[in-house]
Amino acid sequence: MPRRRILDYLDLGNVSEERWTFSYLILAWAAELGNGVIQTITGPMQPFLAYNLKTDTSTINLVWTLGFIGFLLGSILTSHIFTKYLVTGRLKLFMMFIILLSTGVSTLALPFASNLPILLLCRFVQFLCYGVFLTGDSILLVFTLGPEKSRPFINTLHFFISIGFLAGTFLVQPFLPGTREKVCRSEEIANNTTDVKSSDSEVEVIEKFLGVQSIAWPFIISSGWCILVSFGFLVLAVSDLAMPQFYDENINTRHKDGERVKLTRGRKRIFLTMIILFFALSGAVVRVFQSMSMTFALCGPLALNSHRAALTDSFYSSGMCFGRLASIALATKFLPSTLLRGSTLCCLAASVLLLILAPHYAVSLYLGVAIMGFFVSWQFGTGFSWTSHHMNITGRISSIFFIGLGVGSLSSPPLAGFLFTINPMSVLYLVTGMIVVQAGTVMVLWFVSELRIPVLDDPQSQDLVGSANIEDLAESSNLK
Repeated sequence: MPRRRILDYLDLGNVSEERWTFSYLILAWAAELGNGVIQTITGPMQPFLAYNLKTDTSTINLVWTLGFIGFLLGSILTSHIFTKYLVTGRLKLFMMFIILLSTGVSTLALPFASNLPILLLCRFVQFLCYGVFLTGDSILLVFTLGPEKSRPFINTLHFFISIGFLAGTFLVQPFLPGTREKVCRSEEIANNTTDVKSSDSEVEVIEKFLGVQSIAWPFIISSGWCILVSFGFLVLAVSDLAMPQFYDENINTRHKDGERVKLTRGRKRIFLTMIILFFALSGAVVRVFQSMSMTFALCGPLALNSHRAALTDSFYSSGMCFGRLASIALATKFLPSTLLRGSTLCCLAASVLLLILAPHYAVSLYLGVAIMGFFVSWQFGTGFSWTSHHMNITGRISSIFFIGLGVGSLSSPPLAGFLFTINPMSVLYLVTGMIVVQAGTVMVLWFVSELRIPVLDDPQSQDLVGSANIEDLAESSNLK
């Protein structure tokens, strides 16, 4: 039975803590599924939102930029307050409840925005909440279970986000308008470069269902899911179940953590710099596909109809879903460094496939994005685990992952949208270039963490990043 297997693996030895942990995992997975859906539905609906607001591709892509500015701020805020000020399990869960409830409300408001600034504000709030929730969720898993036992659950968390990505692509299908010509001309209309026939305004491009535009329904449904699940955190917060703790409130380990391999100060500085760059590039690649897959298939060289174009998102999200499922099992068999090197090389191969064949064959586009999604999906959870193998990541340092992810995610969609208006193929060249740089960062990470480099191994610079890691400083003083 999966429940018994999970609890046997955790070996908590306390019935109340076991029940709390299992309940929390179910709620967290359901919440992250909802977070995945609210992100994905925006991609396929993006051309139609642009049509509604009479704007172009590069401008509507600002929903990703403003969204991930919010994500970045939410992540940084959470990393500073989550373990320092929310010192009890009940306070942590109350915050998770409020944030997920706010996610649902902002998602509900998004498709009804009457102009671009309101749309961007809704997206900002939505992703601010997403950044707070994802950061808090990731910290809480390591905080309660420790860096080793939390590994498969970190990957499972992202697996459920990818299930949400996939579910979102199917959720939008029944509500997609059938036309593409007027939508793909929305940029020309916005720039007044094409005369619009008066008959165009008489044709209803976006149909209505129960008195509401069809494109609004995926937002309504996904917001309802988030609001419903949020109350589960409230119920768990007021229950009498005990939350397990691997760390105490001061981020010191309560249990022996013999597997952590410490890096010297020089190695840690390089490692942290490279891991931020890696996550920025990983986030950039993911968001280019989420924001531009539908647009590339609909208005790019293949000029597919809206339903066939939306399948591009379905194949990409399917790849992410199955990739994260595979990474859960692989995380128990292989080192994070091995998984990350393999992931990057396979992403590079997928980008070459897309460059050569995607402009000519729809099946190549579908296959290429599925392969890309499968292997890029390993990167966040694996990079998170690789870093936790070398340092404590439950305090302020936890924000580095989300800073990197946020910077890449907020900058790549508008850049990709701008390049698309020049030449649709430029989007694929951009992705390939980013993955080449990413492969370089992974090699540097491997050299720094695995190979002996005398210039970086100064015995007097043991233990990390100044005062950012309280546990390392405490252990270092004990060694002395």
